[in-house]
Amino acid sequence: MRRLLQVDAHISDMDGQHYVVTQIIDISRMGVAFLSDHPLPTDTNYVLTFCFPGSSIQNKVTLTVLHSALIGTHGRYRNGARFLAIPDQAAELIFEYLTSAPEA
Repeated sequence: MRRLLQVDAHISDMDGQHYVVTQIIDISRMGVAFLSDHPLPTDTNYVLTFCFPGSSIQNKVTLTVLHSALIGTHGRYRNGARFLAIPDQAAELIFEYLTSAPEA
């Protein structure tokens, strides 16, 4: 089950040295889709940091990029990634988000 989620986030290398601003577009218990301004190498691990709408809790999850493809004509890329490691609190928040009713 996936649910739309439009929040700003950032993705960094595993050392936390280099990061880019991104936007999450949907999330599931197993992974996430997000937009970026440049393609990301597949089979590469990153740390994604984000907050759910209305929350100040920063969630940091480790993921691996499965695909990165150009979309539209504005130089944006849609990336799909699978979670590798999710802290318990982040896993609970993801589950809660997925199973709650969307706000009107």
